[in-house]
Amino acid sequence: MRTVLSSTLALLVGMGAALAFPTAEVPTSEAAYVAKVKTAAPEEIVAKATIVMTQDGKERSLQTGTNGFTCFVAGDGTPLCGDDAGIAWFKAIGSKSDPPNKIGFIYMLAGDTGTTNHDPYQKETHQHWVQTGPHVMIVGPMVREMSGYPRNADVADATQPYVMYPGTKYEHLMLPVTAAK
Repeated sequence: MRTVLSSTLALLVGMGAALAFPTAEVPTSEAAYVAKVKTAAPEEIVAKATIVMTQDGKERSLQTGTNGFTCFVAGDGTPLCGDDAGIAWFKAIGSKSDPPNKIGFIYMLAGDTGTTNHDPYQKETHQHWVQTGPHVMIVGPMVREMSGYPRNADVADATQPYVMYPGTKYEHLMLPVTAAK
């Protein structure tokens, strides 16, 4: 389990640097790191999630979880929490392999630093750039079957649900959220 967690985190942290531009700061103190992770998902999720931190190329678990979610700050400074299928989906992007044939869920309630909406491997072009505020992502095969959500890379409206990476094997549903009043 530790080996799987270590390799997953190393891949995800590395991907964070490759998947977004510009970058935000990744906290180096444990307290600041945990504080940032806590902005990724509802308190009830983070409280029971595994929290992992990579520093100087070494990963360590800051909290052992019980709910199947893993939370961390990606290499671009974006905090996120994903269930097992969501984390496997991220790993598939990092390894350029087929994503799992499972529905996954990822919280990014602190928003992101922006990325291309076109293709996960075309970041440097900054084409079809979109920055989404607080959102959740639904990943998996059923996204291809969902109709009614915009799938055009050129017209993504980050204030409305849309499909990111449309037409690729990594397409997923982006669902912007706002805080309850």
